[in-house]
Amino acid sequence: MSAVPMELWRERDPAAQRVPGVYAGRADLTGDPLEAVARLAGEGVQLARLDELVDLEDPDGATAVAALCAVRELTGHGIAVDWTIRLPAGIEAARWRPLSHLYPPAAVSAGSDGERIAAEWRTTFHVAMCGYRLGPGFIEVRDRRTGSFKRLVLRNPNSEKSIAPLLRGVPAAALPPAVIEHYLRTDLLHRAGRYVWWTPYRIRRWPLSSTIP
Repeated sequence: MSAVPMELWRERDPAAQRVPGVYAGRADLTGDPLEAVARLAGEGVQLARLDELVDLEDPDGATAVAALCAVRELTGHGIAVDWTIRLPAGIEAARWRPLSHLYPPAAVSAGSDGERIAAEWRTTFHVAMCGYRLGPGFIEVRDRRTGSFKRLVLRNPNSEKSIAPLLRGVPAAALPPAVIEHYLRTDLLHRAGRYVWWTPYRIRRWPLSSTIP
């Protein structure tokens, strides 16, 4: 997958970012996004600013999926993300919602709907909006992207191994069409160009809230 260049800070507050030691430098995320972002989280990174627009109109999709996997992992680790996205031309009003669990982008390019989508994304986003946990022989997904709560349990004796490639993004041609169709229908997979990627992030600590089961 493509490298994802970004700048990093150990504080989110713009004023605090000028304090010596807060700026954490630049990184080009390559290879495994799960390991790379876990390493950044362990180093105390609190904010990542992606250099490049995430372009879902790119017919290839490799660069967009690499960036989306990075944003998913950053969001899952509680790291704020300063990023921008271009949605496909003519996208249906609600088709951005499979991405709404990701940290809200600073700007959305979607014709005349861009500002509205960006504002709604910011106001509806909350932690653990769509996440999964692994158990012995199953994957449990808890999903609130549509505003109502859905719980999906996928039973597989090799659950972690089965989604490992999807977490990193793969060419759609590498998967059986029935698998892609099943996961796309439930928005557990998202397609960009020739690639697909697993949308939920792993929930490591469940938030204490009466509104999030």
